[in-house]
Amino acid sequence: MSTFASSYLPRDAHQPKGKQPWCATCDTDLHLAVDSIAVMDRRREILAVAFDCAQCGGARVLSTTVGFVAAVLARVEAT
Repeated sequence: MSTFASSYLPRDAHQPKGKQPWCATCDTDLHLAVDSIAVMDRRREILAVAFDCAQCGGARVLSTTVGFVAAVLARVEAT
């Protein structure tokens, strides 16, 4: 399963597991923009990432994986 899906609903059992960046207010990841990134665990590819939601203006920092951040960044660059 690819982590490069355009969006997913976290309630769906068939979606990727882990700490996918997500805006709980908008119930999507489509409007997220990466604000800053810090490495937490280089060996396990865990990052602390600050995200902003362009739709609702919400912001949060969470521990996530390189793959999930790459999916958000790839989508932003494609638009």
